[in-house]
Amino acid sequence: MLIGLTGGYCAGKNRVAGLLEARGFTSIDVDRLGHRALDLAKPAVVRRFGEGILAADGSIDRKTLGAIVFADHKALADHEAIVHPHMFALVEESVAELHARGSGSILINAAILYRMPIAATCDAILEVRACLPRRLLRAWSRDRSGIFRTVARIRSQKALWKLRDSARIKPLVIHNDGSPARLEDRLEARLEASLQILQGESKAGSAGKAVFR
Repeated sequence: MLIGLTGGYCAGKNRVAGLLEARGFTSIDVDRLGHRALDLAKPAVVRRFGEGILAADGSIDRKTLGAIVFADHKALADHEAIVHPHMFALVEESVAELHARGSGSILINAAILYRMPIAATCDAILEVRACLPRRLLRAWSRDRSGIFRTVARIRSQKALWKLRDSARIKPLVIHNDGSPARLEDRLEARLEASLQILQGESKAGSAGKAVFR
């Protein structure tokens, strides 16, 4: 089973990913692969944004680059056009490797899931959502990100959600505004709904059912 997991900045998708991993899923963290993709695309990124984005050790300073791209739609589009092809290829390679090793339950954890070609092959998509005040508090607590910077980052992701309707399958939404226990209950309900859908489409058998029990 291949599940796609997505959600906006500080909505809580990484917490959901942890709960899924505890249920036996092998997780592919696209943010981490993004680091490798950025390294692969480094020459083109530096040509576009200048050497001012480089740290003292010659690596790309992700915070400096992020401050540029999340404040300018054109800069963000240019950055994505350079880096995303590398990222998509790394994700597909990771899924193929896991399938080859016999992993039956794979999770793709990606904020940009709806943009990724591999989303069309997912058996189910989970989308984590949270209200703005909660996301602002999480951004400050986790990243020490102020209101204006956080709102700019959230707005930069707005175009992603417009792609939701073009997805092959309708995402199952998980609201993450409460306690961890409440989130786990909601995840359980979404997984059960996903299982029923898959069984109805004859895409899952008893092995898939065991994942959620």
